[in-house]
Amino acid sequence: MIKSISINDADSFYDLGLLITSSFRKLYKLENIINDNNEELYGYYLDGELIAFLHIIISIDSIDIVNIVVNEKYRRRGIATALLEYLFNNNKVDSYFLEVRESNNKAIGLYKKNGFYIVNVRKEYYGMEDALLMKRDEI
Repeated sequence: MIKSISINDADSFYDLGLLITSSFRKLYKLENIINDNNEELYGYYLDGELIAFLHIIISIDSIDIVNIVVNEKYRRRGIATALLEYLFNNNKVDSYFLEVRESNNKAIGLYKKNGFYIVNVRKEYYGMEDALLMKRDEI
C-alpha cells in the first residue's frame, strides 16, 4: 500500500534514510517536510510497516525527486517502480528531475526503465564522484 507518510512513521523514515547517508537525520526533518506545501513523502507499506519512501519537491511545472529508498531486504521486487508509477499517476507536470551518483548503476537502470534520460553531468558533485542529472518528460 502506498500513502503519505505521517509523523508516526518517524523512526522507520529515519532508519530508511540511513541507507542514504549517516547524517540523514540532520539533513532531513520529517516534521518540516510534512508541513511544507511544496514537498511530499509517499511511503510504501507492507503489513503496516514502512519499507520504502519517495520524497519529492513540487514546482509549478516540474517535480524533483529528492530521495527514493527501499529497505535492502525488499529490493528488486518492483517497489521503487511502484512508487514512481504512483508519482506519475497522481501528479501531472511537464517533467520530473532527479540526480544520481554516476556509480549507482542499479538506480540508473531503474530510472531509465521508467522513462528518465541523462540531461547533464555535475562534475565531482559527490566529492570525487560525478552526479548525473536525469529527466523524464510527461508523456
